[in-house]
Amino acid sequence: MNVLDFGIEVIAVSASGVLAPGPLFFANLTYGTLQYKWSGIKVAYGHTAVELPLIILLAVGLFTFDTARKYTSIVGLIGGIAILVFAGLQIVSIIKKKRGYDRPSIAGGKGPFVVGIVLSALNPLFILWWFTVGLKLIADSAAFGVSTGLAILFVLHIWMDYAWLTSTAYLASKGTVLLKSKYYPILLLGLTSVLIYYGMNFVLQSVSLQTYP
Repeated sequence: MNVLDFGIEVIAVSASGVLAPGPLFFANLTYGTLQYKWSGIKVAYGHTAVELPLIILLAVGLFTFDTARKYTSIVGLIGGIAILVFAGLQIVSIIKKKRGYDRPSIAGGKGPFVVGIVLSALNPLFILWWFTVGLKLIADSAAFGVSTGLAILFVLHIWMDYAWLTSTAYLASKGTVLLKSKYYPILLLGLTSVLIYYGMNFVLQSVSLQTYP
């Protein structure tokens, strides 16, 4: 396999994880809708802070799939609770504002970065993606040397995260007409309801795994 073939493989396979809607994506949209134009970059920074160490640890074999499966229920439970807390704070913030377009804040200026870390590290779907699909990419990258291969893999994968999160947050921030509309709080609540769905789903799946090992 040459670099070009590997690059095509990484981009094609990575799209299944990067573009898949999940809690991180909807949280990112929420920040963008609040008109934080460049919040997507901060969310991507937080995501990178989790993803890069995970890739390295997988490459050196410190984690195995059995380890991931063992702790999936714990990660899912904590992650589900974290998502529900985030959604609750958002709802309280919306209610406290007299008008939805007053931009309710979540976790202050560092919110997007913190959310990028939390909703990546505590997302069992993200972890399992790297332990399954992503692990195949890591194995294929070894053909170019451990360090060089990982560097190629990481660069070809991570640019998609930055492009997707930044562009979607920026586009969401440009809805100025909607921000002045009475429907703006409804949009925020709609995005928040999606996060509640993911939070409840993670918690229920984790409880089910613990009940029926």
